[in-house]
Amino acid sequence: MDDIWLDVQAWQPLRGVLHRMTEIQCDAPDPLPDGFDEWHDWAEACLLEVALRDGWQHGRYAYTIQERDATGHPVREIGKDIWDYEEPAREPTG
Repeated sequence: MDDIWLDVQAWQPLRGVLHRMTEIQCDAPDPLPDGFDEWHDWAEACLLEVALRDGWQHGRYAYTIQERDATGHPVREIGKDIWDYEEPAREPTG
């Protein structure tokens, strides 16, 4: 297993629904996590890195951790969860 994918959906609070947002290709952790708590921690670290880099808005995101084949089709779902992202506090300037 070389790569793990995170299929991410964003929560729209005014509509009360999730909508497909993005798919993130991540390097598989080495060693592979033993249980869901370790997978959860790994996935949230990957999500935080992308959120900070791409300037995501704070909010609730649902994600599915997937192993995919060479064509990009999911072959195994490792887990899924909800991630509440809060933008980091900005340092005061001046």
